[in-house]
Amino acid sequence: MIRFWQNIRVVTLASLLGISLILAGSLVAQEKKIVPSGPTVTVREYQFQPSQIEVRAGTAVTWVNEDDIGHTITSGTPEKPDGRFDSRLQGKGSTFSFTFTQPGTYSYFCGRHRSMQGQVRVL
Repeated sequence: MIRFWQNIRVVTLASLLGISLILAGSLVAQEKKIVPSGPTVTVREYQFQPSQIEVRAGTAVTWVNEDDIGHTITSGTPEKPDGRFDSRLQGKGSTFSFTFTQPGTYSYFCGRHRSMQGQVRVL
């Protein structure tokens, strides 16, 4: 009978160790930063930097907000948004990515600060 309880204890400890390793592995996976697949546009001091970029079709562009205030990344112009994309960057560190699949020239602006404008040229 003692041997039986010793075996139960070993199995229980092994199970708990296995669960702990699985949980630790998932936490490590969540901490990894995702690296954008294409260029990054920085939003800083009420500007898109760089304001104009050129990419190949199929490239994802990522905008990163380095300001303490919110901005938007809205496709089109302030006079005529075109609805292709519209995302809020709530504050410092927030990001938005968009994959440009078709060649062309794509304008964008900040809906909160309409003088902030940029352009992506897709080859």
